[in-house]
Amino acid sequence: RSDNWRGLIQDPRTTLKAADSIYLDYYPVKEKNKVYCTVELLTDQQPFDMPTYSGQVKPFIRYAKFRFSLSGKKIALIAFRNLQHISSPLYKDLLFIPFKDAGSGKQTYDGGRYMDVRTGIIHDGHALLDLNRIYNPWCAYSDGYNCPIPPVENHLQVKIKAGEKKFKLSH
Repeated sequence: RSDNWRGLIQDPRTTLKAADSIYLDYYPVKEKNKVYCTVELLTDQQPFDMPTYSGQVKPFIRYAKFRFSLSGKKIALIAFRNLQHISSPLYKDLLFIPFKDAGSGKQTYDGGRYMDVRTGIIHDGHALLDLNRIYNPWCAYSDGYNCPIPPVENHLQVKIKAGEKKFKLSH
């Protein structure tokens, strides 16, 4: 089981309590979930407003397309840059990969899952993605958050059996 829950419980934005950690669930961490990708940097992209589950929008721009194979299936995911964070020293190189897969609503949170990576992982059109680090948005635990809705281009027809599963406590 992943240690992600400790940071989740301690984050000042969370509504989770330490006792809630028993409701967190993760796929087993596996080396095969570290996937080698080809990366296409996307140029001439226009900023757009990504809707959130609260009805608000957040400004993003498409940054790169990550392509890889997992269990013999070809997968492509778009990574986005949050334009609100682009000037922040902590987040200026952060890429956001929201997605839904064939397990969404069954084994995993129905609103989709997220992955964050840094632009520095991209070298000569390639990157190593650690799918074990996939996590649920705050909306999986409580109402009232502005969680981005994964764009249709990141809706996958395959299951990614890695990272965080569905939170076992309803809200």
